[in-house]
Amino acid sequence: MERTVQIQAPLPHIKSVNVWLLGGDPLTLVDTGPRSDEAVTALEDGLRREGLRIEDIEQVIPTHHHLDHTGLIATIVARSGARVAALDRAAEYGAHYVERSDADRSFSRELMRHHGVPESVIESGEGLWDYIRDGSEPYRADVVLSDGDVIAAGGRNLRIVARPGHSTTDALLVDEGSATAFVGDHLLAGISSNAEIVPVAEPTGSRPQARVQYLESLKRTASMPLGLLLTGHGDAVSDHRRLVRRRFAEHRRRCQRIVAVLDEGPAQAYGIAKHLWSARTVAEQPLLVVWEVLGHLDLLLDDGPVSEHILDDGSRYGKAWFRLREQDERPDAIPNGKVPRTSTLYPGGDRPAAFE
Repeated sequence: MERTVQIQAPLPHIKSVNVWLLGGDPLTLVDTGPRSDEAVTALEDGLRREGLRIEDIEQVIPTHHHLDHTGLIATIVARSGARVAALDRAAEYGAHYVERSDADRSFSRELMRHHGVPESVIESGEGLWDYIRDGSEPYRADVVLSDGDVIAAGGRNLRIVARPGHSTTDALLVDEGSATAFVGDHLLAGISSNAEIVPVAEPTGSRPQARVQYLESLKRTASMPLGLLLTGHGDAVSDHRRLVRRRFAEHRRRCQRIVAVLDEGPAQAYGIAKHLWSARTVAEQPLLVVWEVLGHLDLLLDDGPVSEHILDDGSRYGKAWFRLREQDERPDAIPNGKVPRTSTLYPGGDRPAAFE
């Protein structure tokens, strides 16, 4: 296999994002770093150590649409004329980046209101969305890839494997000859990846079940014959099956903690978050903690011990509350609460592996 070089671009709060240089034909970057002067400098320095310039790049492939992985695509293309190849979902998002990120902002505000985040906290988090808007820009994919397609990159062939969950656009880029995969944020050595909840139908009653989808994607990845995962942040992963087992155990523990919180009585997702993280984290990262709590609640709904109720409080969508099923026998637990939601979370009675 041709040489693979890790270049780290600075990233606020997370420290850095990995950009991977594939030193063969065509000369390829996997991911780019965010749109910032500091990231451009880091990329230029990393390429210079290899005797290269941005102008030499021939191809860029993002692992998913998030700004730290796509932010410099347009800059690189403008300087090098490189072609862009992306999974169809990431290609579509990139072509409409401004419109999609604006829609995500509006949706996320409603999602937080629906799940108990105070208006003052929602307003204080608007800087995140400004950063998302400014940290990337639209990009056009010259090659739109489907799940299972193979593309030449850096002297090897990479198979595109869709793995939605962390985002709807996640893909693994798999070099089957060397049992190596570029995985973006699908599986990270140091932390458990979040699973973003994006605009579909929530908060009208059919929330996208990103965390359930993510666990199913992890199960499929664990079954793959891979020896090395090159990640979007931090260290590479050399034993992905063991790490997936650890992540599933973490999900079980988090679900158990949520059940313990609900044992004290009904609660909203944001209220549950206050039992799981510090007051500072909950106040400064309301959307992320709501995503985390809702994702684990989705694992506990329906065939599990938790039910969801909508309280009509006069707001546009009302407020969502969660409680243990034995509390459903207490009609006064949530005044004016409507009937529990139903869904096809576990079709055929199947449950996520985290509960096996």
